[in-house]
Amino acid sequence: MYRINPLMRDVLITTDEVIFHAPTKHTLDPRTIEQSIIIAEERIIRPALSDDLYYDLILQKNKTVTADNKDTLQDQVNSSLPAGSEQVILAIGDIVNAFEFLSADYLKLWKQHLWKLTAEVVMLGATPESFVQFGSAGVIHTVPAAGPMNTTGEVSPELRSVKWLMDKKMMDRIDPLTQAMHEWICRYKIQYPLYQKECGCDSKGVAYKRKSDIVLSVYDEIDNSSNCGCYED
Repeated sequence: MYRINPLMRDVLITTDEVIFHAPTKHTLDPRTIEQSIIIAEERIIRPALSDDLYYDLILQKNKTVTADNKDTLQDQVNSSLPAGSEQVILAIGDIVNAFEFLSADYLKLWKQHLWKLTAEVVMLGATPESFVQFGSAGVIHTVPAAGPMNTTGEVSPELRSVKWLMDKKMMDRIDPLTQAMHEWICRYKIQYPLYQKECGCDSKGVAYKRKSDIVLSVYDEIDNSSNCGCYED
């Protein structure tokens, strides 16, 4: 999915990728999503990945348009757009974001966990702006309250409903996805050496985070090189 990154800095996700994986209407204003991407990534995703892994991922996933690669990137962007879309003309200095740029290991992480998690986090960050926004008249409700002048059938929820929604998103969607990604990366830690989160291995490479204190066959020679250097999870 080759897309222009208009934020003028490297990021993990684009608005189209958010819409693909987030529980939202496809008619959502892309700018509402776009302006929440940097905040969401800096607030939750970068700490979850650790700095080195995050920065390496965004370095791979974004390419700056130069005179040498302009034609190639422009063809890649236009060929990936939905049928009937207006053709894109790139300029020198534009940034193109695509998961196709990722290495095999990073692409596996992106598709298995990171894409969905990042999309959910961006939508969490965009939720307040979907409730109220700044306009020429100041802070206003995004959708008018129910009344004779509102014929759309849509109304802004009460503040307590928005707070409940954000809490539920964090507890029931983002937290479990973050933990699942952590466990998955630790399982394949050898492929992700830049991941700095604690995976439960001591200095000898033996796991100390277990469901019980019972350790069976601790002295057996176990070939488990893909599991963060630990003999067990």
